[in-house]
This record gives sequence, C-alpha cells and structure tokens, in this order.
Amino acid sequence: MRPIPEALGALLTLETLVSRLIGPIPPELGNLAALQYLNFRSNQLTGPIPVELGRLAVLEYLSLGGNELTGSIPPELGELAALQNLALSDNQLTGSIPPELGNLTELKQLWLQINELTGPIPVELGRLAVLAYLDLGANELTGHIPPQLGDLGALKSLSLFNNKLGGNIPPELGNLRQLQKLWLSDNHLTGPIPRELGNLAALQYLSLAKNELSGYIPPQLGDLGALKSLSLFDNKLGGFIPKVLGALGKSQALRLSSNDLTGL
Repeated sequence: MRPIPEALGALLTLETLVSRLIGPIPPELGNLAALQYLNFRSNQLTGPIPVELGRLAVLEYLSLGGNELTGSIPPELGELAALQNLALSDNQLTGSIPPELGNLTELKQLWLQINELTGPIPVELGRLAVLAYLDLGANELTGHIPPQLGDLGALKSLSLFNNKLGGNIPPELGNLRQLQKLWLSDNHLTGPIPRELGNLAALQYLSLAKNELSGYIPPQLGDLGALKSLSLFDNKLGGFIPKVLGALGKSQALRLSSNDLTGL
C-alpha cells in the first residue's frame, strides 16, 4: 500500500494509474492538462474528490469507484466537457448530485450507485442526450423520478433501486425505446404502473418490486416481446394477472407475490 505521489501532478500525460493506493487524491493531478484516462478504481483512497480534477479539460474516462472517498461530488466535475464515463460508485460520498453534471453532453455512462447520496435526482440529467447507462441505486435519494429522464433517448439501463424515491412512475419513461433494463425496486413509489411502459420494445428486465404501487397490471406489458424478467412483488396491486404474461410465469421469471392479484 502506498499513497499517490504528489509529484505526479507535474506530468503532462498519464494514460492509466491502477495500483494498491491509500490516502487522499492529490489536487496536483488537476495539472495534467493532456490527461484523457484516469482509473483509480478498487483501491483504498480516502478523503474528498479534489475540485481541481474539474480542470482536466480533455479527460474522457474517470473512475474512482470502489474506494473509501467521502464528502460531496464536486460541481466542478460538470466542467469536464469531453467526459464519456464517470464512475464514482461504491464509496462513502454524501450530499446531493450536482445539477452541473447535466452539462456533460458527451457522457455515455454515469455510475453513482452504492454511496450515501441524498436529495432529489437533478432534472438536468435529462440533458445527457448520449447517456446509455445511468445507475443511482443504493443511495438515499428522495423526491420524485424526474419526467425529464424520459428524454434520454440513448439510455439502455436505468437503475434507481434501493432509494427513498416517492410519487408516481412518470409515463415519460415509456419514451426510452432503447431501454433494456429498468430497476426501480425498493423505493416508496405510488400510483399505477404506467401503460406507456408497454412501449419499451427492447426491455428485457423490469423490476418495480417493493414499492407501494396500486391499481392493476397494465395488459400493455404483454407487448414487451423481449422481456425476460418481470418483478412486481411486494406492492399493492390488484385485479387479474394479464394472460399474456403467462409465458413469463412458466419460465419462473414472473414474480408477483405479496399483492392482491388473481389469475394464472
């Protein structure tokens, strides 16, 4: 185990840096003006994320996941105009998600899961037009799911599980025609399941379990020809189970227990 040398801040380029590192991230790394790839994943780094990293104007890949970082996510990271992948998962980060992350118009992957983040999901994330993967799961986020997430036309995976989100599931999520995975389980979501989710032709995995959803299962879910797994257990759903879901039931990929459903 060794700390990150402060002398690295004098370098002009650094393609990758992966080792058994401890201690804080030196702010001097913000001087690496030509840096495109920075990977500190799965070390034992501590302390805050330096705001100076926001100066890395050509940085495309930043991975700090799997460490012991604390403090908030610096809004300055929203100045990384070339960034395509931002991975801060599996740390001890607190505070809210900076709305400035909505300025990262080249971002394709955003991984913030398994932290202690609080507050609402910024509506500004709906501006990330090329975003394909968004994982905010296993935090303490509150408020509603922003309808603006339905503007993320390139999104393939949306994971908001295990938070404290409430309100209805926005029907705008039915606009995500490339979505393959939708994980909203273990929140406080209420109201009906939007029939618009039946528009998600590419959807393979849908988990809405462990919420407070009510009403019936919309038959439009039977239009999801690519669906491999549907988890709706532990809600307040009632009525008949649509017969079109029978094939999923036979494959044991249909989980509907702890509701008030009849049929099948």
